[in-house]
Amino acid sequence: MDSKSREAAVNEFRVVHVADLHLGAGQEHHFDNWLKVCHWIGREQPDLVIANGDLIMGDPDTEADYAFARECMGRLTVPCRFLPGNHDIGDNVISGKMEKRVNDARRARFVNSFGEERWAFERAGWSFVGLNSQLLGSDGQPAEAEQWQWLEDTMAALESKPIALFLHKPLFLDHPSEPEHEDLTLRQSCIDAASRARLLDLCWRHGVRLVSTGHKHQTRSFSLDGIYYLWAPSTACVNSPPTTLHWGVREVGFIDYRFRAGAFDHRVVGTDFLFRHENYVRKYAE
Repeated sequence: MDSKSREAAVNEFRVVHVADLHLGAGQEHHFDNWLKVCHWIGREQPDLVIANGDLIMGDPDTEADYAFARECMGRLTVPCRFLPGNHDIGDNVISGKMEKRVNDARRARFVNSFGEERWAFERAGWSFVGLNSQLLGSDGQPAEAEQWQWLEDTMAALESKPIALFLHKPLFLDHPSEPEHEDLTLRQSCIDAASRARLLDLCWRHGVRLVSTGHKHQTRSFSLDGIYYLWAPSTACVNSPPTTLHWGVREVGFIDYRFRAGAFDHRVVGTDFLFRHENYVRKYAE
């Protein structure tokens, strides 16, 4: 490695974004993939792993799954930051579909288990912000107002550097101007319209350059109005039959980011060595 390459490596911050792990005690139909991800991370030794929601298999109140997910995350040998998804703390109140919705008790369980539900820090000329997307559109829960105030204060303090924003659910499916979807499955696929407008206003005002999400078990990347949007695939499986309308590519994997002053690179990893588990096939068999 020449001196220029060594200098670039020193000034680079490497982040691996994993999403939708769906780890369940006694449910090993895609646990093999998590072992492969852990092995890859152990070999590559990135600076940070961001686990971006749906660490839990399915039910946010299953204590055994929480214990199993904590054990699985403990296999990693690098620092981790955590954000909750709908299967971890319940679905969004306004736009969700799951029977169990976000509340203070479920949020507290997640924080007690993983130490955080939002965060912010700076590295390599970038600001990184992690947001609890499940609180958006909570229909008046005090915790949502508290998070909005935290986010506004945090972004204002960090706006001297480009911001990379991480949250579980995408902001929209087709365009920021889209109305609320009548179909409940589509409606729960992203955050509600009012929260989207408020969040995008903050993003545009404070220099957000990247919005990195999960939730859809699909890979997608595009830019719009100065912001890059990336959907991380699931490490566990793909969802829905191939005939269902999809916005991204139905594949498994995770994102390997490399941030440096004023720029970032990314690649989707794992499609060539993870098992492409088809979740609908297993459900059909049941």
